[in-house]
Parts: sequence; structure tokens; C-alpha cells
Amino acid sequence: MTHKILLITPGPKMSINEKYYRDLGKYCQGAVLTTSMDDKILELTRVADFEFQCARYHFHHGMYSNLKFTLFCMMYALRRRLAGEKFDLVVTYDPIKTGMIGVVVAKILGARFAPEVNGLYTSDAEYMDGGEKLSVKVKKVLIPAIMGWVLKRADGIKLLFDTQIDPFAKKVKGKVIGRFPCHVSTSSFKPVREEKEVLFVGFPFKRKGVDVLIAAFKKISDKHPDWKLKILGWFPDPTELNAAMAGHPRIYHQPPVYHPEMPAHVGSCGIFVLPSRSEAMGRILVEAMACAKPRIGTNVDGIPTVIEDEVDGLLVPPEDPDALAAALDRLMSDPALRQRLGQAGLKRCQTEFSEETHFINTMNFYEKVLTQA
Repeated sequence: MTHKILLITPGPKMSINEKYYRDLGKYCQGAVLTTSMDDKILELTRVADFEFQCARYHFHHGMYSNLKFTLFCMMYALRRRLAGEKFDLVVTYDPIKTGMIGVVVAKILGARFAPEVNGLYTSDAEYMDGGEKLSVKVKKVLIPAIMGWVLKRADGIKLLFDTQIDPFAKKVKGKVIGRFPCHVSTSSFKPVREEKEVLFVGFPFKRKGVDVLIAAFKKISDKHPDWKLKILGWFPDPTELNAAMAGHPRIYHQPPVYHPEMPAHVGSCGIFVLPSRSEAMGRILVEAMACAKPRIGTNVDGIPTVIEDEVDGLLVPPEDPDALAAALDRLMSDPALRQRLGQAGLKRCQTEFSEETHFINTMNFYEKVLTQA
């Protein structure tokens, strides 16, 4: 029996991965509700075998767009319920904004409900970049409260690592829990060449540990004068970044690029580093695996599910420039080690993180929610 799934994702979508929905359509059918600012995406009514409904997102009016999307999803559910159309399962991208929508939509449709937890919402590091603003303090209280309310009403919960929702253990007791990596499309990520370049991709500055990486690189840059550090990411206020780089001649900021350009950057680096203080998984780590790059990551949260220390990468403690500098020094000094770790990562990527494995894991999880919850 083919199950009918309603997927709710916040957007705003800048592009549509048609292959993903084509592949998912081999296992189930259903509809997608999302937002976009792109007129071509807004005009879509189907993507592969999935109905596609998209609300317009207004970039400078986020609260208005969120309220509009909430009503958009509820009206969709009411219309489908009145038309006698049945959905088996409602899946949301997160347990907060779309999670709240999902609770109501699932109730309207008489369907099971399974939010995904694709981030960390209770870690103090998540809020470091906001400073001491009142809005940040409110979020630190409000977001866990909303998350607890949503998870308590879920039939199943999809995680990225085992301890991801430990603060809500009492609320999720008896729920169907699935733990497996999120979908990462790696078909365009391949080894290009090896430049003597350490690459970091991401933002924001403090949560991702960019300050720690810059400090670590400075410690060993004189020993390895032929290596440089590229910081690729969106930093609308570059004050902290510029202060940390301090004009170092071999550290530079690469402004953000569109995703189709990413394979060239990742595929040509010599070492990839993700020095986060908090990280649910790190999709970019999987993309670096597909490019057979040696990776260094911090031993926090979900990163150890993507890097096996000394096997396909190196793990270091968070907020430890000395340990990160030592790991960089090891890889810069040892081309054979870089090659071994990179090839081990590529091999693992082709099995554990393959798209086929992802869809099998996803459908096994959906089946458990529908039969065991």
C-alpha cells in the first residue's frame, strides 16, 4: 500500500530538487506545502508525482509571511478534508514554526504527525551570535516551550543524533523515534584537485566557531606558509570576522555563493574544517566526504555521527584552538593521511549517506509511525 504524505517545509525555496521528489515518489505519494519569492516556483502545481502548493514569502515582512503561511496550510487542510481526501501522515521540517502548523493540520486531516528535528534549539551556543538582546532572551525561553508542546503531540519524531531531544525526554516517552542523517544531494560533489587550502563554509560567526578556526590557523601558519584559509559564508556585519582575521595575508573571506558553485570550492580544497560550538549534523561535512576531502570537526552534538575519529576524519574538542591547530598541523604535514581519511570518507558517503539509504530509512520510519504509534 502506498502511503499519502503531506510535507510542510518553511522555505523560502530558491530552487526545487525535482530528483528528490521523483525518488521519494517511488515509495509514497502526497503533497508539499512551502514558500518562495521566485515567481516560477510559485506557479508550480506539481513536482514529479507530488502536488506542490507554494505561498509567497515577503523577505522584509517575516512575521506577516509566517502568519500567511500558517493560514495557507490550514486552509489547504480544510479544503482537502471537506473534499474527502485522506492523508496518512503529516511531516514537518522542524518542531517549531512548521511543527506548530503540523499539529493543527494533522488534527484537521485526521492524520498521524511526525516532525523532523534538524537543528539544536536548547544549546546556549545557538544564541551566542545574538548577544544580550531582549529578543534573544525571549527566544531562549519561548522556543523550547514551543518545541516541547509540539513534540508532546507528535506520533513520531525524526532525529539526527540520539541525544538531540534529551531535555524533552518525559514529553516524548513512548513516541516512535527515528535517528538517521538528513538528505544530502551529493551527485554534483566530486574530487576536483587538492589546493593547499583549508576551507570553512557556514555562518554565524560564533556558533560555527570561526573565531576558533582563525586562531588555530594563525598558530601554525608560519610553519606551513604555503597553506591558506578560506572562510566562505554570509556575514552581514563583518566586524567580528575582520577583527579576527586582523589582516592576515593568508586568511580571506569568500562571500557566499549559490549552491551550484559549491562543488568547485569544496572539491578543490585540501582540508575541510567545521569547528562548530553546536551542530546538529553538518550537511557540508557529507558534501566534503563526497569530494574525498579530509575533514576536521568538533566532537559535539551530531558531528561524531558524520566523522569517525581517525577513520574518515579527525575530531577535536570545541573551543580549543590548540587542539585544532595540532590537527591542522598533522594533516598539512602528511599527504598520505589526508588521502587515507578522504578516501575512507568517500567510501562511507557512498553507502551510509547515499540517497537510496536515506529513502529506505525514511520510509521505514514512516511505516513505524503509521503502524506502531
